[in-house]
Amino acid sequence: MADKSRENHIHLVVVTPDRTFFEGDVYSASVPATDGSMGVMADHEPQVVSITPGIVTVRDDQGIRHFFVAEGYCEISQNLLLVICNSAEWPEDINVTRIFQSYKTACDTIEEQNKDRSHKYPNDAYYMKQRAIARMLLIEKYGSDAKKKRLSELRGN
Repeated sequence: MADKSRENHIHLVVVTPDRTFFEGDVYSASVPATDGSMGVMADHEPQVVSITPGIVTVRDDQGIRHFFVAEGYCEISQNLLLVICNSAEWPEDINVTRIFQSYKTACDTIEEQNKDRSHKYPNDAYYMKQRAIARMLLIEKYGSDAKKKRLSELRGN
């Protein structure tokens, strides 16, 4: 017999190349799909969706939580949401100085690539910038006051 307390949940699994980042039952999840944010709940229509660097929001028995995911894809079945991405991080695990440096490096690289079109991998800097922007947005919205303050200092605000 099915567990009645879990019939309105979907099982969420977030996998990166080096670990299972998150696994648990949630009421809903919002993932950053390439066509915009996509909400997923129990009994969702099966599909596979490409995801971009952004914020995942989950609602479960502990409340609402947010974390960063890099590019990847998700597979949705009736009561399973499998997210496979290059990296995933909670706001408290993000190094603000590192992401700001990544952002600046990506911007400088993109500017250089716009002048010289001989680069083999022109999208690398673009995705580096997108990941840094998504991480900074996560900190701005859901990070600790200390991390928000540090990001503001780095930006010169």
